[in-house]
Amino acid sequence: MGGVAGHLAHLYDNRNLTYNKMAEILQKAANGELIGTEKTDGYNIYLGFVDGRARAARNKGDMSRGGMTMEDLVNREFRGGEKSKKAYTTAFAAYEKALNSLNDEEKALIFGPAGDIFYNTEIQGPVAPNVVNYDENVLSIHHMGHKKYVPETNSLEVVDNEQQSKFLDNVIDRFEQATANETFSVKRTAFLDLNRITDEEVINGVLDKIQATGYTGDMTIGDYLESKLYPMIEKDLPQLDENKRQLLIDRILKKKGAPTTPQITKGMPKEEKAVVSQYNKNSKFILKELITPIEMAIHDLSVELLRGLQSAYVLDNPSEVKRLKKETEDAIRAIKDYQGPEKEAAHDVLVRQLKKLKHHDNIDTVVEGFVFQHEGQMYKFTGNFAPMNQLLGLFRYGRGNIPQMVKESILDQNEGDYSKETVAILPGKYKPAHRGHLDMIRHYLEHADRVVVLISSKEKDGITSDVSERLLQMYVRDAGLNNVDIEVSEYPSPVQAAMEYGNNPEMQGTKIILGASSKGGDAAERFAGNLQKYVDDAEVLNPLDYAFDPVGEVISATDFRNAIKNDEDIDKFIPAGSKDKADVIVDMIKEKLQEDTQHFLGIFRGLVEEVITEADEMCKSKDLKEEEEELEEMTGAGAVAGFSAPITKPRRKKRKMDKKEVNEAINYLLQKLGV
Repeated sequence: MGGVAGHLAHLYDNRNLTYNKMAEILQKAANGELIGTEKTDGYNIYLGFVDGRARAARNKGDMSRGGMTMEDLVNREFRGGEKSKKAYTTAFAAYEKALNSLNDEEKALIFGPAGDIFYNTEIQGPVAPNVVNYDENVLSIHHMGHKKYVPETNSLEVVDNEQQSKFLDNVIDRFEQATANETFSVKRTAFLDLNRITDEEVINGVLDKIQATGYTGDMTIGDYLESKLYPMIEKDLPQLDENKRQLLIDRILKKKGAPTTPQITKGMPKEEKAVVSQYNKNSKFILKELITPIEMAIHDLSVELLRGLQSAYVLDNPSEVKRLKKETEDAIRAIKDYQGPEKEAAHDVLVRQLKKLKHHDNIDTVVEGFVFQHEGQMYKFTGNFAPMNQLLGLFRYGRGNIPQMVKESILDQNEGDYSKETVAILPGKYKPAHRGHLDMIRHYLEHADRVVVLISSKEKDGITSDVSERLLQMYVRDAGLNNVDIEVSEYPSPVQAAMEYGNNPEMQGTKIILGASSKGGDAAERFAGNLQKYVDDAEVLNPLDYAFDPVGEVISATDFRNAIKNDEDIDKFIPAGSKDKADVIVDMIKEKLQEDTQHFLGIFRGLVEEVITEADEMCKSKDLKEEEEELEEMTGAGAVAGFSAPITKPRRKKRKMDKKEVNEAINYLLQKLGV
């Protein structure tokens, strides 16, 4: 699942999950006590009902605008061409017809009085083929993972809609009747019963393997990773003291508020900074190695839980298993024999996936996986579908500079559309967002299925990421653009933001276009090359093949900030569709600037008064030179030229500063800062 659905987690993906909780879940799975549904291999979409019309959403931007209507879907360009468009539009037509079987009161009971509930749904079947060939076109409404958009926080929130979902179950038969003559039928996702593991030695063996890693008791996955990282970093980076080691661990584990690598290495020699920085860049692979023993133990159990299960959406399960087994065998042979560009990378994929699959004969079910919910968190078991999918992906599509290996005749025999979603990633500061940024988004919508805008979390001249996000959302909404995700990245560096986003599990199998100017040249290509090395399961395209050429007068965020600061005309900075909101835009930015300035001044005045009070105490027992050295250390090398003059002047007379002198010192410092 991608888009609104986000990443569906394995147990070991949850950093807050304790061993005891994991063991409880695995034991319940083995006992057949988990209630869950079949994970299907289709196109994920969220469906709602807003302002009297059926709506669809693929991303947060869609949902924030109330979803897409049929007209929006028809007018949308699909990278997969007409086949992809047909899958979405015919499925949506069936959904519209299904809703016509309900009255207004019933619709309100399902979607909420405000119509803010969107249901997690899968489009699957011959019209929307992926790896598994399903026999029936089904619009399958899942039993969990439904969401709503929260404007106050500009975020998506999982909905606890048990009552609404129960009512939907009561009317689902009417949906099926209403769509009996449609290309798609509208149903609820089929429940799935896992195999029961009656041999206690099997489950005990899995738990023993997990505990052997050191992950045990009330220890969380995060605790486990930290316990492994600390001695590794202590050995590999002896130049770091205890505090810096902990800060680097916090950075690697992406703890909230963790410092950046430059902040951690501040004051260190250049060579040592480079070593620490590279260590952090490699941390993704380190974490993967640390979690692998736990992952493999759960994988082996998942294989047994799913062994031989029948899909509710395939009429002849044995024949489909036979087809998948044969194609996987072809893929293994082709990858093994491959001698082209980046053959080592291709062979590495083969080795890693065969560690899980072991042999193509182990493919014995067409069920992709099992989805369940535990204490509010959704999880999945995927068994051998995951390694099979990786091998077939490389075989069918290639990766990076590795070409596809499948014979064209095989693709021709299958009417499926194997095109992958293309995602344009546009990382930047956007402080503030302007017309040129919207032009760039429009440009990349012509080349990609969706555009992801990543706003740096770093503040610039008082303009915060929150303001930038609100502006971009306004521009996109006023321009009527769909398939645009706007997010504030936790990473201040646009480069790091793009790398981390590109490596998200939901980006698996996509093609990535990095935003670049037509004048970007070698820098853009190097950035793309580095991203490809960092991203495992997506193909990074050459950014210069899709580069953006600015339209009309070239404008900058710096000029925009200065125009607002100097009360100049800002008309040229605002997109045409939002020009009537110029006053709103200025007020939004200035209000935030004033709010932040007052907040800063309050904190700053208090800090300065603390420094002055501390200086008074120091004068009682230290000579002037010691006092000035400690003041320098407290304020960061003097903070601003001239800081010591208004403070140390009364010190020379060994007396306390009076109120007037305190205010003079504070105002002098504020003046120096330009406030």
